[in-house]
Amino acid sequence: QVATTLFRLALNAGLPIAERQNHSFRVRYYEPAGMDATIYSPAPDFKFINNTPGHLLLIAKVVGDKLVYEFWGTSDARTVKFSETKVWDITPPGPTQYIETEDVPEGKEKCVEHAVSGARAEFTRTVTDEAGKSITSTFRSKYRPWPEVCLVGKKTIPSPLPAAGPLP
Repeated sequence: QVATTLFRLALNAGLPIAERQNHSFRVRYYEPAGMDATIYSPAPDFKFINNTPGHLLLIAKVVGDKLVYEFWGTSDARTVKFSETKVWDITPPGPTQYIETEDVPEGKEKCVEHAVSGARAEFTRTVTDEAGKSITSTFRSKYRPWPEVCLVGKKTIPSPLPAAGPLP
C-alpha cells in the first residue's frame, strides 16, 4: 500500500517516475489496473525525481483506516492529464486449488485467496509546464493470473486402540 499510494501521489504531482514495478497479480483495491507499484528489499524499488524548483515536504499520516500522503512545495503551474487505462490480454485464473489441512474442520472448506485474471494494462500521463511544453510518459503493467485457493478439512483417521492384555 505504501508504494502504490506514493506512486499515485507522484503521478498526480507530475513528478518523473524513475523506477516502478507493478504487482505480480492484480489487486482489486488498486484499480484501475496499472496504477499500482510494489516494493521489496532490495528490489523492486520505487523512485521518483523532484524536478520542481524547490524542496518537497512529504507528509504521511493515517486517517481512520486510510494511508494519506501529502506533498508540500512551491507550485510551478504544471498540469497533469491521464489517458483512460487500456486493459487487454485477459487470462483466466485457472481452476481452484484445494489444500488439505487440519486447521479446518473435517468436511469443511475455507477459501483464503480469491481468483484474479491475468492481464496487461497501459495508461499515459501528460505533464505540461507553465510554458506549454508537454512530456508524455506511458506506464505498462503485466499481471499473472492467480487461482482461488481453498483450504479443505483433512479426513482424520482415528488411531487404533491398543490391544487389551497383561501389562508388562
